[in-house]
Amino acid sequence: MYNPKAPLKTMNILIAAREPARFEHNGVSQEIERPTHENVTRAFDSWLAEVEKHPENVGVIYFCGHGIMGSGPEHILLLDDHGSDTKRPFNTGSFDITSTLRALSRTVECPLFIFIDACRTYEHTLGSKIGSLPHPLLGDGASSANINLGTLVFESADENTQAFGQVEGISLFTKALLQALEGFCGTWHAEQEAWQINSSALVHSVPKLLELISKESGYPMQSCSSHPSGKVDISLHQTSQTPKVKVEIELTPESQRAIRGFEICNLSESDEPKIIGGLVSDIWRTEAPKGVYSIHIDSTPPIERKKQYLDPPHYYLPVEILL
Repeated sequence: MYNPKAPLKTMNILIAAREPARFEHNGVSQEIERPTHENVTRAFDSWLAEVEKHPENVGVIYFCGHGIMGSGPEHILLLDDHGSDTKRPFNTGSFDITSTLRALSRTVECPLFIFIDACRTYEHTLGSKIGSLPHPLLGDGASSANINLGTLVFESADENTQAFGQVEGISLFTKALLQALEGFCGTWHAEQEAWQINSSALVHSVPKLLELISKESGYPMQSCSSHPSGKVDISLHQTSQTPKVKVEIELTPESQRAIRGFEICNLSESDEPKIIGGLVSDIWRTEAPKGVYSIHIDSTPPIERKKQYLDPPHYYLPVEILL
């Protein structure tokens, strides 16, 4: 992650794993704390103290785990020690992220990115018991003024839907988010002469990448929710790399895919080599930098698609050969 205006300074990492998680820093191995309610509260307070120091800081919260919703709009995130007190299961080991974020908007001036990779399915018994709802990590009066310059809240699931993860692998939403950060989105910033991976770029690309990943994984289609707010379209990452595009060409009839090929030529960068492919029975897939291209399909007569605008993260071209 590279952001010249707000370089990385501090990280608080908590991991729940079968075996204690460790990391090395300056040659010293250290054990990572588990995300118990006590540890999460302490890490959140430490993070909050850092981001409040300057209005040009950029704060990031990333949560990946279990979540539920009760009878209201609150999204409840479950921690490592959830359920340790069977009589009061939500007194520890969980917190209300929705109310926490409302309080942050009234407390923190600097821009924030909030990524929540958790289910949002309803647990209807949650609000039926007196005092059963968990507390937020931060409290503030609802009448307080909103002082935050800009926040992007990105949730991996729509309301009352699940978020999926591969067994012994990465979750689908996090995979889509990482692909976006690795180059499948970006907005050109003329003053800095660089591509900005900012709120608007992520809002545009992550849902499309998640759709592609859901199809490829065979899981039910997962849709995510984004909620940008504030005056500033904040930048999380900056790069000189031109954004990439996932290209899909669906040739019909299917019998022609294994005997035909394609050439993709960059019209705006003439010295770029042609992208050549095809000759496979599946949908043709490749990647290309953002730009204007011509696409040639080997057929009789040849099929040409001139001035095709390939914008991240995905370009889809259906082509029918008339036999």
